[in-house]
Amino acid sequence: MVNVVWGKIVMSSDENEGKEKVDIKSLVNIIPPASARKEKMQSIKEKRVKVKKNSNLEEGFALMSSSLASSLQIKECVELSIKGKRVRVSAIIQDNVNDETVYMNGKDMEKNGINDNSVVTIRKC
Repeated sequence: MVNVVWGKIVMSSDENEGKEKVDIKSLVNIIPPASARKEKMQSIKEKRVKVKKNSNLEEGFALMSSSLASSLQIKECVELSIKGKRVRVSAIIQDNVNDETVYMNGKDMEKNGINDNSVVTIRKC
């Protein structure tokens, strides 16, 4: 037989005599709401973007937008990952560049096996 006394469930059987169960509502109050998790959101670590050729850039450099660099927390060095290969180059950050595009020198792209208009994963070094 189960008796409810002041918000607590008391089992009155032979084996559980005198033991109290904690109310489920008091246990649920311990779990934080979903909105509390949003405050602790982490920054983005990597992003998939397109790589295009730009013959005006020197070898070993990549041109990207300032908003992309700030979202990935890129300051100097950037790592491009394509087909299991990782290429590290220096970053040139400008405001007037498309957010979804990174530009590299054509010779540098051919040397690393990256085709024009390829999709790569970009992250900071």
